[in-house]
Amino acid sequence: MGAIPFTLSLSLFDSLSTTQQIIIFILLLTTARPLRNSIAYLAGLSGAYFACGVGGYLVLDELRTFIGRYIPSAGNIPNHIYYQSELISGIVMLLIGVWYYHRNRHAPLNRSQNILIARFKTMSGIFAFGMGAFISVSSFPVAIPYIIALGKYASLHLDIGSATAYIMLYNIGYALPMIAILIVYLYARKKTVDLTGTLQEKTRIMNVHLTAWAWAGVGIFSMIDALFYFTLGHALIRNRLL
Repeated sequence: MGAIPFTLSLSLFDSLSTTQQIIIFILLLTTARPLRNSIAYLAGLSGAYFACGVGGYLVLDELRTFIGRYIPSAGNIPNHIYYQSELISGIVMLLIGVWYYHRNRHAPLNRSQNILIARFKTMSGIFAFGMGAFISVSSFPVAIPYIIALGKYASLHLDIGSATAYIMLYNIGYALPMIAILIVYLYARKKTVDLTGTLQEKTRIMNVHLTAWAWAGVGIFSMIDALFYFTLGHALIRNRLL
């Protein structure tokens, strides 16, 4: 796959498989200053994630060593055992996604979600920016798709300027779901009277759908990756994820 479609597809997968940053973005659209808070949050989230990507590319070997301390490498496991485990884990994740959807699709907002919504109503733009930056910095060390992308750029022997351009493209792809939601919001607020209440209900529904699809999607992808190996002799992704 070419570097550009590889970057965009992996960044969208990264964004949609870790749904909480999207849910928080939607909840910020229900605050007293929705545009200010949501844009500040997105700026903090994207800016910090971009900075982490550039920094991670410069110290990629050290980053891999750091991750190896907490996530054991599967390099010594034979291929057939590795892909059998991937197939089984994919089935388990798919079942978890289906179970989660059926269990929560009609459930109302729980107490913690209501408390979160209440606190978001008085949030400042500075706090929203800082919250977005904190989410990116704290999640970067375990952002496997992002680190895979950085490894791809390193394998292409890109200089820092070219790598920075691809990292910027990755972050645009990562932010695209939230940008799309913001565009829909700007259109809908002209036509919907109780947009805040509607958004809170839509957030509950979207949280269930995105969480369920995150589990199911990763599970399906893992199953396909393993089935490629057993049927064609090579996995969908030529290098192991771990």
